Amino acid sequence: MDRQARGGTLILGGGFAGSYVAKLLKKQGATIVSLENFMLFASMLPEAASGTLEPRHVVVPLRLMCPDADLVLGRAVAHEPDRRRVQVETDEGLLNITYRDLVVALGAIPRTFPIPGLAEYAFGFKDLADAIALRNHVLRRLEAAVAAPNDAHRRRELTFVFVGAGYAGVEALAELSDLARDALRYYPADVQATPQHWVLVDAAPKILPEIPPRLGEYAAEQLERRGVDIRVSTTLRRSSDTQPCSPTAAESRRAPSSGRPAPDRTRC
Repeated sequence: MDRQARGGTLILGGGFAGSYVAKLLKKQGATIVSLENFMLFASMLPEAASGTLEPRHVVVPLRLMCPDADLVLGRAVAHEPDRRRVQVETDEGLLNITYRDLVVALGAIPRTFPIPGLAEYAFGFKDLADAIALRNHVLRRLEAAVAAPNDAHRRRELTFVFVGAGYAGVEALAELSDLARDALRYYPADVQATPQHWVLVDAAPKILPEIPPRLGEYAAEQLERRGVDIRVSTTLRRSSDTQPCSPTAAESRRAPSSGRPAPDRTRC
């Protein structure tokens, strides 16, 4: 099936860049190709994960945001620049869309490092489904701590490792630790008394390298005051079947003011 892009402009991707291009074109119109019919405010995913914001508050329907654009739900699978045509795979089959101007705004995809056990045991944090899954996982670990046979198992269930100390990792850890702390008020006393262990791991020498050093140092100090175990200049390795992935002790260097002992086991 063939069709012409509305207004002659074809936009691949319905994220920030693609949706705003379509919005700015106004009455000229455009055709957006996207896997979803909404634009996600990815910077608000930590708040959606913790429940501070409802999931519906971090998305905007593309048809509402770009009323003068056509929307095709699908994935671009081939491009023929000489014919100015893109082939799109949809639920109904293949669709060929011709264009005058092409905007490629496909964004990024998560990259999983080749660490044994990481893909099987770790959680991604890229889209709304990831945020909800991560929230549910944290709450399930609280329930697992209730059922744990002893204190050592409870400590393990209440240990969480976040790999990546950029904006997403730091904010997700802060929001989810708040979620767990607030939820624990309704749990038995032995679970409340078990220390939570939140570990922030990054191969870089400091957290939040995107911001000025003084602000990054301030953020690290605030996290450590909350009991977060910051491990910079640290990579991951597989250690055993019962401990799928853990900080590599030989390459681990805590942030200067951290004095927390390393846990026996960690959960990715």
